[in-house]
Amino acid sequence: MEEVIKEALAFIKQCDADFENNLFLPENSEKAVRYLDSLKQLQRENNSRILEATIQKLDFIKKQIDAVNYHTCSAENVLNLVSLSVTDYIITLVKNKHLVDPLLIARYAYIELSKVLYYDISYVKQQDVAIKNKICDASVNVQKEKIFSYVVCTQWLQLYTYILKQFDIDVIPRSIPGQNHVWGEIPLNDQFIIVVDATDYINSSIDLSNAKSTSPTVGFVVLPKKYSTIKLYDTFYDKKNRELAREIEEYYSLNRDLDMALHYITAKGYPVERILKENELFHHSDEIITNPRDISYFLNGAKDFFKQLKIPNNIDGYEIYAYYNRFLKNLPRNIRANVSEETIYVDSFSYKIKKVRKQFLHVPNEYLQYLDALIYSRYYKYLTEEENNALFEKMKRGILNEEQLRDAIAKSELVIAGINREINLYYAINKLHFFEPMSAETIGIQLYEPMMGVKSFSNQEDYHEFQKTMLLK
Repeated sequence: MEEVIKEALAFIKQCDADFENNLFLPENSEKAVRYLDSLKQLQRENNSRILEATIQKLDFIKKQIDAVNYHTCSAENVLNLVSLSVTDYIITLVKNKHLVDPLLIARYAYIELSKVLYYDISYVKQQDVAIKNKICDASVNVQKEKIFSYVVCTQWLQLYTYILKQFDIDVIPRSIPGQNHVWGEIPLNDQFIIVVDATDYINSSIDLSNAKSTSPTVGFVVLPKKYSTIKLYDTFYDKKNRELAREIEEYYSLNRDLDMALHYITAKGYPVERILKENELFHHSDEIITNPRDISYFLNGAKDFFKQLKIPNNIDGYEIYAYYNRFLKNLPRNIRANVSEETIYVDSFSYKIKKVRKQFLHVPNEYLQYLDALIYSRYYKYLTEEENNALFEKMKRGILNEEQLRDAIAKSELVIAGINREINLYYAINKLHFFEPMSAETIGIQLYEPMMGVKSFSNQEDYHEFQKTMLLK
């Protein structure tokens, strides 16, 4: 028994070191399961406090690795993550990091929470103000909200505020009268505040994307107290605020020091900075390329670059817009003018269910139905707590047989379909379109969304054929 525990503790120590260096190896999840099986067997024969603690730590390691590798894990791992409360998950991460400095806690929780939540783009697509308000006001149970939930600013701030409250850190909600957007402000000391705003597009970027790609953030900044109540979006969007924007930009440099202290990056900088530095395509951003051969080199090079670019874990079709933009804006001026990027909005109720059925047809039908229910969880926040829990809990515990499960799903679909007709929830697909200079003929189209991955088309005709099969407009 002592030998197994000794091996498990050495494994835990190695995982802790990996986490410090932002390494979450999928094979270690499988190894953690093997140790868990062995230790649980020993626990039945002779339990002890050290056994209990080791099992809890191994279970946490497994969940943490699985969460980080969510889109690359097996379908079964999706099931393991369903019951994981996003706030419990982040609170545990902070505790295991052994952080005591309020500034580091605020930064770490900000990054980690943004890694495991998605922005609900349905909000920006609604025409009806009452529906917009309904999405903003939708309830969020701060203790039970799951990882990889869809949120808007109000819900993100509630979750973040709850997490920081566990470490005696107060977050003050800020807003502008007549606007739905809210952000947070943390009193750091008598002289400084921290502004936190992960869901707004600030200076052409959004931190729900930046956190997932380990890129410089724009919604977290330590500022002198005189800047209290400042809205970062307005600061960088309104040209009248250019002087103020320059002042604020100077304070972002502290984020780099914080990220080095938290081991997100090394002295070599952020991954995106290294890619830009090492690739010749991005060394001529202020130039206009005139030689036809060079134009072809840069344009085809850009097309191949985006096709081969590694997609950050868990990033979705809306968030990747900001990530791709970091590279696009560093291409030569006339090259980037021949690449367009847009977000395609599709009805999530029909599109995503169709895709899930295609992707998971090899699994048991009961699991497919269960997975459908996980997708419906985006709608659950518009149901009552009783409606939400009754079906979901029965599915989790496997109480329902196949026939009962089908019946329950059918009833749930009727309710959700009604919500869908009222609110119109959307799903995002990113589209990059490459054009030939002068003629404006298509030389390539690339789509991205997590369940489809990167899909490329060499001409407009192939893309139109694909549109017909994917419910794209």
